[in-house]
Amino acid sequence: MRTELLFCGFGGQGIIFAGKIMGQAGVAAKLETAQSASYGSEARGSACHAGVVVSTEQIGYPKVTKPDILVAMSQEAYDKFINTVKSGGTVFYDSHLVNATETEGVVQNAIPATSLATDIGRRGVANVVMLSAMVASSGIVSKDNLQDTLDEQSPPAFKEINGNAVDAGFGFKG
Repeated sequence: MRTELLFCGFGGQGIIFAGKIMGQAGVAAKLETAQSASYGSEARGSACHAGVVVSTEQIGYPKVTKPDILVAMSQEAYDKFINTVKSGGTVFYDSHLVNATETEGVVQNAIPATSLATDIGRRGVANVVMLSAMVASSGIVSKDNLQDTLDEQSPPAFKEINGNAVDAGFGFKG
């Protein structure tokens, strides 16, 4: 099983962090993983994306070429990458920030990640809500793998809010 994931949005949304956490959660789940990232020259507001490959077998080519899963957190990123998703692939998009278009052969899931993050008290964890909703739906790694990885990689001050964000993402029923 080889699964290619592409997280995309703009700088400041935690896109690169979400990709890093997904890759490390894959390692925790005993999967082979490879992660790469690209972002504009500006820190905030410029386009960025993170690719993650997870596999039960050795990864021969570590880059995402045709994502099985696209996680989009901005309209510009969605528009740029929607046509790269494999037929039969899945898109998760932040319904607060993206107006999706029907794409043949692709399942699309609207996740109100920004609204859910705001509801739990910190809009800045929308990336964790989105990542959690994708993991809950795809089952690529377990909730425990994801939460443990977040606990290891986040400052102690974020442990509680990240836990709430994971619960919000896993608890979302679209």
